[in-house]
Amino acid sequence: MRKLICLIACLAGYAHAADLERGQQLYAQLCFVCHGPNLEGGKGPALKDDYWHHGSSPEAILEIINKGVPGSEMIGYEAVFPEADRLAVRDYILSQQEGLREVMRSVYPKEFFQDTTQKLTLDQFTNVESDSQRLLPENVYYMDRGVDGVLRGHSKLYIREGGEYQFNISKIGRTTVYVNGEEVHYSNQSNKADGQYNKKIQLEPGIHEVDILHDEPRKHSYRLHGRLRHNKSGKQFALNGRSLQGNVPKIIKATPTAQIIRKWIKDIPPRSLLCLLPNQVIVAYNPVDGQIAKAWHTAEVNQTPSLPDRSANPSQINGEEVTNPPATGIDSQLVQLLHYEISGTDAVIVSKLDGIEKTVTISPQGDNSYSVTVQ
Repeated sequence: MRKLICLIACLAGYAHAADLERGQQLYAQLCFVCHGPNLEGGKGPALKDDYWHHGSSPEAILEIINKGVPGSEMIGYEAVFPEADRLAVRDYILSQQEGLREVMRSVYPKEFFQDTTQKLTLDQFTNVESDSQRLLPENVYYMDRGVDGVLRGHSKLYIREGGEYQFNISKIGRTTVYVNGEEVHYSNQSNKADGQYNKKIQLEPGIHEVDILHDEPRKHSYRLHGRLRHNKSGKQFALNGRSLQGNVPKIIKATPTAQIIRKWIKDIPPRSLLCLLPNQVIVAYNPVDGQIAKAWHTAEVNQTPSLPDRSANPSQINGEEVTNPPATGIDSQLVQLLHYEISGTDAVIVSKLDGIEKTVTISPQGDNSYSVTVQ
Protein backbone atom coordinates (compact mmCIF):
# COMPACT_ATOMS: atom_id res chain seq x y z
CA MET A 1 0.00 0.00 0.00
CA ARG A 2 2.72 2.49 1.03
CA LYS A 3 4.81 1.71 -2.06
CA LEU A 4 1.84 2.21 -4.39
CA ILE A 5 0.82 5.51 -2.77
CA CYS A 6 4.41 6.78 -2.92
CA LEU A 7 4.70 5.90 -6.61
CA ILE A 8 1.39 7.50 -7.57
CA ALA A 9 2.24 10.61 -5.55
CA CYS A 10 5.65 10.88 -7.20
CA LEU A 11 4.26 10.56 -10.72
CA ALA A 12 1.36 12.88 -9.98
CA GLY A 13 3.58 15.49 -8.38
CA TYR A 14 1.10 16.13 -5.57
CA ALA A 15 2.70 15.16 -2.26
CA HIS A 16 5.46 13.31 -0.47
CA ALA A 17 4.76 9.93 1.09
CA ALA A 18 4.74 11.41 4.60
CA ASP A 19 2.04 13.88 3.55
CA LEU A 20 -0.11 11.06 2.17
CA GLU A 21 0.24 9.13 5.40
CA ARG A 22 -0.90 12.24 7.24
CA GLY A 23 -3.82 12.55 4.82
CA GLN A 24 -4.79 8.93 5.41
CA GLN A 25 -4.69 9.49 9.17
CA LEU A 26 -6.90 12.59 8.94
CA TYR A 27 -9.33 10.81 6.64
CA ALA A 28 -9.61 7.91 9.11
CA GLN A 29 -10.28 10.37 11.94
CA LEU A 30 -12.83 12.65 10.27
CA CYS A 31 -13.95 11.85 6.74
CA PHE A 32 -14.80 8.16 7.09
CA VAL A 33 -17.94 8.93 9.14
CA CYS A 34 -19.73 10.30 6.07
CA HIS A 35 -17.68 8.98 3.16
CA GLY A 36 -16.98 5.43 4.37
CA PRO A 37 -13.75 3.88 5.69
CA ASN A 38 -12.65 2.98 2.16
CA LEU A 39 -14.03 6.09 0.38
CA GLU A 40 -17.01 3.98 -0.74
CA GLY A 41 -19.58 6.52 0.42
CA GLY A 42 -22.26 6.54 3.11
CA LYS A 43 -24.14 9.59 4.28
CA GLY A 44 -21.84 11.49 1.95
CA PRO A 45 -20.93 10.58 -1.64
CA ALA A 46 -18.30 8.04 -2.61
CA LEU A 47 -14.86 9.57 -3.19
CA LYS A 48 -13.31 7.02 -5.54
CA ASP A 49 -16.00 6.26 -8.13
CA ASP A 50 -16.46 8.03 -11.46
CA TYR A 51 -19.12 10.58 -10.54
CA TRP A 52 -17.85 13.88 -9.11
CA HIS A 53 -20.64 16.47 -8.94
CA HIS A 54 -18.32 19.29 -7.86
CA GLY A 55 -15.37 18.33 -10.07
CA SER A 56 -12.61 15.69 -9.93
CA SER A 57 -9.56 17.92 -10.42
CA PRO A 58 -7.09 18.53 -7.58
CA GLU A 59 -8.21 22.16 -7.48
CA ALA A 60 -11.92 21.26 -7.28
CA ILE A 61 -11.41 18.67 -4.53
CA LEU A 62 -9.31 21.09 -2.48
CA GLU A 63 -11.98 23.79 -2.89
CA ILE A 64 -14.60 21.50 -1.32
CA ILE A 65 -12.25 20.59 1.53
CA ASN A 66 -11.57 24.28 2.12
CA LYS A 67 -15.03 25.77 1.66
CA GLY A 68 -17.44 22.84 2.18
CA VAL A 69 -20.79 22.41 0.42
CA PRO A 70 -23.54 24.87 1.42
CA GLY A 71 -26.77 23.17 2.46
CA SER A 72 -25.03 19.90 3.35
CA GLU A 73 -23.22 18.43 6.33
CA MET A 74 -19.88 19.01 4.55
CA ILE A 75 -18.28 21.92 6.37
CA GLY A 76 -15.24 23.87 5.20
CA TYR A 77 -11.96 23.04 6.95
CA GLU A 78 -10.03 26.13 5.86
CA ALA A 79 -10.19 27.64 9.34
CA VAL A 80 -9.90 24.28 11.13
CA PHE A 81 -6.73 22.64 9.76
CA PRO A 82 -3.51 24.11 8.37
CA GLU A 83 -2.98 24.10 4.63
CA ALA A 84 -0.50 21.21 4.82
CA ASP A 85 -3.17 18.97 6.39
CA ARG A 86 -5.83 19.96 3.88
CA LEU A 87 -3.46 19.27 1.00
CA ALA A 88 -2.55 15.92 2.57
CA VAL A 89 -6.23 14.86 2.69
CA ARG A 90 -6.74 16.01 -0.91
CA ASP A 91 -3.69 14.09 -2.09
CA TYR A 92 -4.68 10.95 -0.21
CA ILE A 93 -8.08 11.05 -1.97
CA LEU A 94 -6.33 11.54 -5.32
CA SER A 95 -4.03 8.60 -4.63
CA GLN A 96 -7.08 6.32 -4.42
CA GLN A 97 -8.51 7.21 -7.85
CA GLU A 98 -8.79 4.85 -10.83
CA GLY A 99 -10.07 5.47 -14.34
CA LEU A 100 -10.94 8.68 -16.16
CA ARG A 101 -11.05 11.99 -14.28
CA GLU A 102 -11.35 15.65 -15.34
CA VAL A 103 -13.21 14.57 -18.48
CA MET A 104 -13.59 17.52 -20.86
CA ARG A 105 -15.94 17.08 -23.82
CA SER A 106 -15.58 19.43 -26.77
CA VAL A 107 -17.95 19.27 -29.74
CA TYR A 108 -16.84 20.56 -33.14
CA PRO A 109 -18.93 21.32 -36.26
CA LYS A 110 -18.87 18.49 -38.78
CA GLU A 111 -18.37 20.83 -41.74
CA PHE A 112 -14.63 20.91 -41.00
CA PHE A 113 -14.36 17.10 -41.02
CA GLN A 114 -16.32 16.16 -44.15
CA ASP A 115 -14.05 13.39 -45.46
CA THR A 116 -15.15 10.42 -43.35
CA THR A 117 -12.47 8.17 -44.91
CA GLN A 118 -9.74 10.32 -43.36
CA LYS A 119 -8.28 9.58 -39.92
CA LEU A 120 -9.03 12.10 -37.19
CA THR A 121 -5.83 13.56 -35.71
CA LEU A 122 -5.18 16.13 -33.01
CA ASP A 123 -3.58 18.63 -35.38
CA GLN A 124 -6.84 18.83 -37.41
CA PHE A 125 -8.46 20.57 -34.42
CA THR A 126 -5.77 23.24 -34.05
CA ASN A 127 -7.46 25.97 -36.08
CA VAL A 128 -11.09 24.94 -35.59
CA GLU A 129 -13.26 26.51 -32.91
CA SER A 130 -15.52 24.18 -30.93
CA ASP A 131 -19.26 24.72 -30.61
CA SER A 132 -19.18 23.74 -26.93
CA GLN A 133 -16.89 22.61 -24.15
CA ARG A 134 -18.02 21.01 -20.93
CA LEU A 135 -16.50 19.19 -17.97
CA LEU A 136 -18.52 16.01 -17.47
CA PRO A 137 -19.07 15.13 -13.79
CA GLU A 138 -19.84 11.52 -14.78
CA ASN A 139 -16.25 11.19 -16.11
CA VAL A 140 -17.48 9.12 -19.05
CA TYR A 141 -18.26 10.39 -22.55
CA TYR A 142 -21.71 10.90 -24.01
CA MET A 143 -23.35 13.36 -26.41
CA ASP A 144 -26.41 15.41 -25.53
CA ARG A 145 -29.59 14.45 -27.31
CA GLY A 146 -29.96 16.07 -30.73
CA VAL A 147 -26.31 17.17 -30.94
CA ASP A 148 -24.55 16.25 -34.17
CA GLY A 149 -20.87 17.02 -34.17
CA VAL A 150 -17.34 15.66 -33.84
CA LEU A 151 -16.28 14.71 -30.33
CA ARG A 152 -12.90 15.61 -28.94
CA GLY A 153 -12.41 14.37 -25.40
CA HIS A 154 -9.53 15.04 -23.05
CA SER A 155 -9.08 13.51 -19.61
CA LYS A 156 -6.68 12.33 -16.97
CA LEU A 157 -6.33 8.57 -16.56
CA TYR A 158 -5.48 7.31 -13.07
CA ILE A 159 -3.74 3.92 -13.05
CA ARG A 160 -3.04 2.03 -9.82
CA GLU A 161 -2.13 -1.35 -11.32
CA GLY A 162 0.70 -1.18 -13.82
CA GLY A 163 0.93 -3.51 -16.79
CA GLU A 164 -0.28 -4.09 -20.33
CA TYR A 165 -3.50 -2.32 -21.31
CA GLN A 166 -5.54 -2.20 -24.51
CA PHE A 167 -8.56 -0.24 -25.69
CA ASN A 168 -11.67 -2.15 -26.73
CA ILE A 169 -13.73 0.24 -28.89
CA SER A 170 -16.73 -0.58 -31.07
CA LYS A 171 -15.99 0.14 -34.71
CA ILE A 172 -18.73 2.71 -35.28
CA GLY A 173 -17.78 5.73 -37.37
CA ARG A 174 -14.13 6.68 -36.89
CA THR A 175 -12.17 6.88 -33.66
CA THR A 176 -8.60 7.83 -32.76
CA VAL A 177 -7.18 7.51 -29.24
CA TYR A 178 -3.99 9.07 -27.88
CA VAL A 179 -2.32 8.21 -24.57
CA ASN A 180 0.33 10.66 -23.40
CA GLY A 181 0.43 12.08 -26.93
CA GLU A 182 0.97 8.72 -28.66
CA GLU A 183 -1.59 7.30 -31.09
CA VAL A 184 -2.67 3.92 -29.71
CA HIS A 185 -5.96 3.21 -31.48
CA TYR A 186 -7.45 3.99 -34.88
CA SER A 187 -10.59 2.52 -36.39
CA ASN A 188 -12.70 3.73 -39.31
CA GLN A 189 -15.93 2.11 -40.42
CA SER A 190 -15.78 3.98 -43.76
CA ASN A 191 -12.24 2.97 -44.69
CA LYS A 192 -11.43 -0.46 -43.28
CA ALA A 193 -8.32 -0.81 -45.45
CA ASP A 194 -6.66 2.32 -44.07
CA GLY A 195 -4.08 0.82 -41.69
CA GLN A 196 -6.27 0.53 -38.64
CA TYR A 197 -4.66 -0.61 -35.40
CA ASN A 198 -5.19 -1.12 -31.67
CA LYS A 199 -1.87 -1.13 -29.81
CA LYS A 200 -1.12 -2.87 -26.56
CA ILE A 201 0.39 -0.28 -24.24
CA GLN A 202 2.39 -0.45 -21.03
CA LEU A 203 1.05 1.87 -18.34
CA GLU A 204 2.81 2.48 -15.05
CA PRO A 205 0.93 3.46 -11.89
CA GLY A 206 0.30 7.18 -12.02
CA ILE A 207 -1.65 9.75 -14.00
CA HIS A 208 -1.75 9.71 -17.80
CA GLU A 209 -3.26 11.98 -20.47
CA VAL A 210 -5.93 10.53 -22.78
CA ASP A 211 -7.43 12.15 -25.90
CA ILE A 212 -10.35 10.58 -27.76
CA LEU A 213 -11.45 11.80 -31.20
CA HIS A 214 -14.71 10.37 -32.53
CA ASP A 215 -17.13 10.96 -35.39
CA GLU A 216 -20.03 8.87 -36.62
CA PRO A 217 -23.10 9.16 -38.88
CA ARG A 218 -26.07 10.96 -37.34
CA LYS A 219 -28.21 8.57 -35.27
CA HIS A 220 -30.74 8.95 -32.50
CA SER A 221 -27.80 9.27 -30.14
CA TYR A 222 -24.06 8.71 -30.29
CA ARG A 223 -23.05 5.08 -29.98
CA LEU A 224 -19.40 5.52 -29.05
CA HIS A 225 -18.71 2.51 -26.87
CA GLY A 226 -15.38 1.56 -25.43
CA ARG A 227 -13.34 0.40 -22.46
CA LEU A 228 -9.73 0.30 -21.42
CA ARG A 229 -8.76 -3.19 -20.25
CA HIS A 230 -5.86 -4.49 -18.19
CA ASN A 231 -4.87 -7.56 -20.19
CA LYS A 232 -3.69 -9.60 -17.20
CA SER A 233 -6.23 -8.88 -14.45
CA GLY A 234 -9.17 -8.11 -16.74
CA LYS A 235 -9.93 -4.86 -14.88
CA GLN A 236 -11.77 -2.44 -17.16
CA PHE A 237 -12.47 1.29 -17.18
CA ALA A 238 -15.46 2.65 -19.11
CA LEU A 239 -14.91 5.38 -21.70
CA ASN A 240 -18.58 6.07 -22.31
CA GLY A 241 -21.79 6.17 -20.31
CA ARG A 242 -24.93 8.21 -19.97
CA SER A 243 -25.74 11.66 -18.72
CA LEU A 244 -26.99 11.84 -15.15
CA GLN A 245 -28.23 15.40 -15.54
CA GLY A 246 -31.54 15.80 -13.74
CA ASN A 247 -30.90 12.67 -11.70
CA VAL A 248 -28.73 14.21 -9.01
CA PRO A 249 -29.74 13.84 -6.38
CA LYS A 250 -32.72 11.53 -6.12
CA ILE A 251 -32.78 11.24 -2.38
CA ILE A 252 -35.81 10.04 -0.44
CA LYS A 253 -35.78 11.61 3.01
CA ALA A 254 -38.03 11.18 6.03
CA THR A 255 -41.29 13.13 6.14
CA PRO A 256 -43.86 13.67 8.95
CA THR A 257 -45.59 10.48 7.79
CA ALA A 258 -44.05 7.05 7.21
CA GLN A 259 -43.14 5.85 3.72
CA ILE A 260 -42.81 2.37 2.22
CA ILE A 261 -40.28 2.17 -0.61
CA ARG A 262 -39.43 -0.73 -2.89
CA LYS A 263 -35.86 -0.36 -4.15
CA TRP A 264 -33.10 -2.82 -4.83
CA ILE A 265 -30.44 -2.51 -2.11
CA LYS A 266 -27.27 -4.61 -2.23
CA ASP A 267 -27.14 -7.45 0.31
CA ILE A 268 -30.84 -7.00 1.19
CA PRO A 269 -33.49 -9.50 -0.05
CA PRO A 270 -34.77 -8.07 -3.35
CA ARG A 271 -38.45 -7.98 -2.33
CA SER A 272 -37.81 -6.13 0.91
CA LEU A 273 -40.07 -3.24 1.91
CA LEU A 274 -38.03 -0.24 3.06
CA CYS A 275 -40.05 1.40 5.81
CA LEU A 276 -38.79 4.99 6.17
CA LEU A 277 -40.14 6.37 9.46
CA PRO A 278 -40.44 10.04 10.47
CA ASN A 279 -37.51 9.71 12.92
CA GLN A 280 -35.20 8.90 9.94
CA VAL A 281 -35.10 5.20 10.78
CA ILE A 282 -35.28 2.80 7.82
CA VAL A 283 -36.43 -0.77 8.46
CA ALA A 284 -35.97 -3.38 5.72
CA TYR A 285 -38.83 -5.86 6.15
CA ASN A 286 -38.63 -9.08 4.15
CA PRO A 287 -42.21 -10.07 3.16
CA VAL A 288 -41.04 -13.53 2.13
CA ASP A 289 -40.22 -14.70 5.67
CA GLY A 290 -41.63 -11.89 7.83
CA GLN A 291 -38.22 -10.95 9.27
CA ILE A 292 -36.33 -7.68 9.62
CA ALA A 293 -33.41 -7.92 7.22
CA LYS A 294 -31.61 -4.81 8.47
CA ALA A 295 -32.29 -1.35 9.91
CA TRP A 296 -30.57 2.03 9.88
CA HIS A 297 -30.96 5.31 11.77
CA THR A 298 -30.22 8.87 10.60
CA ALA A 299 -30.98 7.38 7.20
CA GLU A 300 -32.20 8.19 3.71
CA VAL A 301 -32.54 6.32 0.41
CA ASN A 302 -30.27 7.34 -2.46
CA GLN A 303 -31.86 6.13 -5.70
CA THR A 304 -28.93 7.31 -7.79
CA PRO A 305 -25.70 6.07 -6.19
CA SER A 306 -22.53 7.60 -7.55
CA LEU A 307 -21.72 4.93 -10.10
CA PRO A 308 -21.05 5.10 -13.84
CA ASP A 309 -24.44 3.73 -14.91
CA ARG A 310 -26.87 4.26 -12.06
CA SER A 311 -29.83 2.53 -13.69
CA ALA A 312 -27.86 -0.73 -13.65
CA ASN A 313 -26.91 -0.56 -10.02
CA PRO A 314 -28.81 -0.85 -6.75
CA SER A 315 -30.00 2.09 -4.73
CA GLN A 316 -28.17 2.81 -1.51
CA ILE A 317 -29.06 3.45 2.11
CA ASN A 318 -27.18 6.41 3.56
CA GLY A 319 -27.18 6.06 7.33
CA GLU A 320 -25.87 4.25 10.38
CA GLU A 321 -26.82 0.59 10.84
CA VAL A 322 -28.94 -0.20 13.91
CA THR A 323 -27.20 -2.79 16.08
CA ASN A 324 -29.43 -5.61 17.37
CA PRO A 325 -32.55 -4.33 15.57
CA PRO A 326 -35.88 -5.30 17.14
CA ALA A 327 -37.27 -8.46 15.50
CA THR A 328 -40.81 -9.28 14.45
CA GLY A 329 -40.98 -12.52 16.40
CA ILE A 330 -42.64 -14.21 13.42
CA ASP A 331 -41.95 -17.94 13.18
CA SER A 332 -44.13 -19.16 10.35
CA GLN A 333 -43.49 -21.71 7.62
CA LEU A 334 -45.57 -19.89 5.02
CA VAL A 335 -45.68 -16.08 4.76
CA GLN A 336 -47.84 -14.52 2.03
CA LEU A 337 -47.84 -10.74 1.57
CA LEU A 338 -51.35 -9.35 1.04
CA HIS A 339 -50.86 -5.58 1.03
CA TYR A 340 -49.16 -2.71 2.82
CA GLU A 341 -50.17 0.85 3.70
CA ILE A 342 -49.25 3.95 5.67
CA SER A 343 -51.08 4.86 8.87
CA GLY A 344 -49.72 8.22 9.99
CA THR A 345 -46.22 7.64 11.36
CA ASP A 346 -46.51 3.83 11.06
CA ALA A 347 -45.82 1.36 8.26
CA VAL A 348 -48.51 -1.32 8.19
CA ILE A 349 -47.93 -4.66 6.42
CA VAL A 350 -50.69 -7.27 6.14
CA SER A 351 -49.77 -10.89 5.41
CA LYS A 352 -51.04 -14.39 5.84
CA LEU A 353 -48.91 -16.33 8.33
CA ASP A 354 -49.53 -20.04 7.89
CA GLY A 355 -52.92 -19.14 6.43
CA ILE A 356 -53.93 -16.70 9.20
CA GLU A 357 -54.15 -12.99 8.37
CA LYS A 358 -51.85 -10.89 10.55
CA THR A 359 -50.87 -7.22 10.61
CA VAL A 360 -47.28 -6.11 11.23
CA THR A 361 -46.98 -2.49 12.37
CA ILE A 362 -43.57 -0.80 12.38
CA SER A 363 -43.51 2.41 14.41
CA PRO A 364 -40.85 5.03 15.20
CA GLN A 365 -39.39 4.87 18.70
CA GLY A 366 -37.18 7.67 19.98
CA ASP A 367 -34.60 9.20 17.67
CA ASN A 368 -32.77 6.09 16.52
CA SER A 369 -35.03 3.05 16.81
CA TYR A 370 -38.42 1.49 16.11
CA SER A 371 -40.91 -0.97 17.52
CA VAL A 372 -42.74 -3.89 15.91
CA THR A 373 -46.16 -5.24 16.80
CA VAL A 374 -47.88 -8.26 15.23
CA GLN A 375 -51.66 -8.61 15.62
